[in-house]
Amino acid sequence: MKILPIEKLTLITELSKSKVIEELNLNIRPKQNFGFGNKNVESGKKFEGNIFGDNFNVTRIINYKNSFLPEINGKIIEKLNGTEIEVELKPAGFVMGFMILWFGGVSFGFIATLIGAIIGEGPIYACIIPLFMLLMGFGMSKFGFSTESEKSKKDIIEILQAKVKK
Repeated sequence: MKILPIEKLTLITELSKSKVIEELNLNIRPKQNFGFGNKNVESGKKFEGNIFGDNFNVTRIINYKNSFLPEINGKIIEKLNGTEIEVELKPAGFVMGFMILWFGGVSFGFIATLIGAIIGEGPIYACIIPLFMLLMGFGMSKFGFSTESEKSKKDIIEILQAKVKK
């Protein structure tokens, strides 16, 4: 079972490499930091981020807050009969760092209360609070990421007229 949500997949499209880059450029706007209000209003583009050479780094444009919105890092590889796009979806670095600290601290708290209960220093039911916090952190990261991940994959597959490589 993965604790931190990271997905990797390879997309295959019949489009040429230059056409893939063109389609991405049509659907990506430059990153807007710290924007407020409805970010989706402008120009109908689905993603914001950067394309640099054969690589891109984008996030889906949403008009609500979700800290687990996946960053999509892609590498475009030209093949004989089309193009492959290696894609990695993961939460932002700050969110990943926070969740590592969260899981580490709460795990330490759980182990400490469990050991305390075993040696008779505290009641066993005290373990419930850190266990609940662990489960809530895992549930929030899993649910928040997976719902946005599915939408992001659907949009990128649609834009690139691609299929997921098995």
